[in-house]
Amino acid sequence: MGQFKTLKFHPLAAAILVLGTSNLMAQTDNGEQPVIQFGEVVVAADRNPATKEKDATTVVVERTQLEEQQPESIAQALKYEPNIQVEGGPRYSNQAPNIRGLSGVRVLQTIDGARQNFNSGHRGTYQLDPELLKQVEVKKGPASSLWGSGAIGGVVAMSTKSAADLLKSGDAVGGYLKQELGSNGSSSETTAAIYGVSGEFDYLVNGSVSDHDNVEIGGGEELENSASENTALLARGGFNISDNQRVDLSLRHNNREEGVPSNPNANVGTSSPLVERDITDQNVTANYWVQALEGKHTSRLTIFRNDTQFEEFRPTQGETGQNDNTEVSTTGIAITNATDGLGAQWVYGLDWYQDEVTTVRDGDNRPQNLNADTDVLGLYAQAAFTFADAFTLTPGVRYDRFEANSQQLVDSTREDTAVSPAIAASVKATEWLNLSASYAKAFRAPGVEEMYTQGTHYAYGDFSFMGMGFLANTFIPNPDLKAEEAQNAELRADVAFSGLATDSDQLTASATVFRNRVDNFIEQVVINPHFMFGFPMNTTYLNVDEAELKGFELSANYLVNDLEVGASYGQTEGKDLSDDSYLSSIPADKFVLDLGYYFLQRDLKTGLRTSVVSAQDQLPAEETREYDSYTLADAYVTWEPATGNLNGLKLGLALDNLADEEYRVAFQELYMPGRNIKLSASYRF
Repeated sequence: MGQFKTLKFHPLAAAILVLGTSNLMAQTDNGEQPVIQFGEVVVAADRNPATKEKDATTVVVERTQLEEQQPESIAQALKYEPNIQVEGGPRYSNQAPNIRGLSGVRVLQTIDGARQNFNSGHRGTYQLDPELLKQVEVKKGPASSLWGSGAIGGVVAMSTKSAADLLKSGDAVGGYLKQELGSNGSSSETTAAIYGVSGEFDYLVNGSVSDHDNVEIGGGEELENSASENTALLARGGFNISDNQRVDLSLRHNNREEGVPSNPNANVGTSSPLVERDITDQNVTANYWVQALEGKHTSRLTIFRNDTQFEEFRPTQGETGQNDNTEVSTTGIAITNATDGLGAQWVYGLDWYQDEVTTVRDGDNRPQNLNADTDVLGLYAQAAFTFADAFTLTPGVRYDRFEANSQQLVDSTREDTAVSPAIAASVKATEWLNLSASYAKAFRAPGVEEMYTQGTHYAYGDFSFMGMGFLANTFIPNPDLKAEEAQNAELRADVAFSGLATDSDQLTASATVFRNRVDNFIEQVVINPHFMFGFPMNTTYLNVDEAELKGFELSANYLVNDLEVGASYGQTEGKDLSDDSYLSSIPADKFVLDLGYYFLQRDLKTGLRTSVVSAQDQLPAEETREYDSYTLADAYVTWEPATGNLNGLKLGLALDNLADEEYRVAFQELYMPGRNIKLSASYRF
């Protein structure tokens, strides 16, 4: 990392340049447009706008599994994956995935290619209703060479539904109605959508309204202050300008109202008062695609604006309560290109985004208001060279410039740069075996809250009777924080067989070993103990740990006729290299068995997913809680007639935590929800 002193490159100029070049490339030598069938393109975890095929290292949870599972949060949709666990406790709005021991700001999330950068205190960061999703993709491990800051633990790339995903073949218009009911918390969700196509224009409007009462943890005990109401809306419109050009505009709106502790992964107490929250998340994303060179080049321009606002009221604080407002706005441009040429497939582009963070806090002895912004520009390129159809070498590199500034602090401007290289190699050893190895460096720039927070953290009380006045723990800003840096090495083997027992069966399996070293961990620490009482008088953010995260993952899937069998196992170990102590927030070892079977000409499917989670006994010295082993059994049944008068109807039954197990996820304070029987009925017309 170093100071950036050269000429700044304006992202809008780059966008105009790239689009102009793409339009020129779209012309053939005689000036005519090449006739290219412009189908749906997907930009997700691997950032390739020209392919629909996922990389073998990318986990994909498709709409079929989402409908089987009926997850209450994005993290719940990923809970069966090896080395991924649900963090944030039992309150669904606060849940987030932990990937190989890293979570929060160390895992980047995107929706339809747009970065989701909201992060503030104990507030939830995933603001999308799973009902609006087409699929969720996860790239485990550092991915800064493509995505830049924040992807040192991985990427969660979400894609929303479109008209093309839902329209029946040959139909010009369609829609669906859906009702879901859950026994735990008496939950209810009503969803409706209408979508269609008219000429070159297609559209979709999809909305949902949901609410649930207090959650019951395993054993039947009610968790107070865990009820919420949520409204979600997605509107999309697309237009095919020509056979090789398309524009798409989407609008998202999500509003959640809830009364929870200020730290939702805890109970209400003196350090975590009750907060009445009104959360509004809004997004506008515009996409423009163009293909050229007879389909050998694809460009995508994404322009987006996110605005997430938490309006909070603390009724128990003071005579009139306290009002807080936290708002994070992100404006961004992303240009992604894929080109076949010069002996390789190239993926390259530009990212620019600006975060604006504003907080308004009411009352005395509180953190001071924050008004800060971050400006990031990144350029990246990756090339896949294939030799003899057997060996592929994929080098990549990314350059980022980061600038932050606070309106409250003098001389607070911070400028840094980072270079994130990566290289991967794979060899098709036999028809059934593929071996690969990769090495990647990644970084996470410090956030404005970490650098600029000041004011009172929490109060000890009035000690005037002792001549010491009012005592409190106070935030000390630290604008000189170093960026977190990761170095990840990974080995992987993939096998695929067919025709083992029958002519139609298929077996796939993979094994992965990884080692991720993360330096300059940014942590909130309390310092400067009082000379008389001993309690800490200050809080600040410091670069502390040098962490090593290592482990492995095994998975296998077998398909034969109407039977599906899947199994996976994941293990991660995390240590602080400075003193060889164990790290917190490391997922416990987990084994998952997934069985599914089709009946009635595949109209009816039943399934059972069993998760066996080991006790987490690799604990830091300061950890006083114990995290026992537990076994969870989830089941589902779906019925969707393919023909006849009932075609379009789909019924679902999902049963979570069948045994009503009382369990706690490693390093989380509260126990998780108990048994939940979920019913769904939808009709497509």
